[in-house]
Amino acid sequence: MILSNSKTSARWSDKVAASLAKQIINFQIRFSAWLKRWFNAYSIRQKKKIAIAIGLLTSIILISTSFCSFYTIPKLSQNYTSAHIGQASEFPGPQLIKRQLTDSLTKKK
Repeated sequence: MILSNSKTSARWSDKVAASLAKQIINFQIRFSAWLKRWFNAYSIRQKKKIAIAIGLLTSIILISTSFCSFYTIPKLSQNYTSAHIGQASEFPGPQLIKRQLTDSLTKKK
């Protein structure tokens, strides 16, 4: 088998993808059949209770996760300089390491 041949490589990739897709679909079919047998084993009253419990649990999880933050916004450092909209009034000199973010309206004369 020559892997550098693009036709052969593409053929093997297609076979692997088809095999993987077939396994995923078979798993989904088996899982849904098991879930259907499990759910249909209960009476109508029990099914309503299960549906309500799942709905309540889902809503509790959604509401509780909306109040807690998984991503915290980092605090700005003390040496933060705000940027002004517009073209800079002058270019910084070569001795300045930090770029000045001023425009002609905010620069004092």
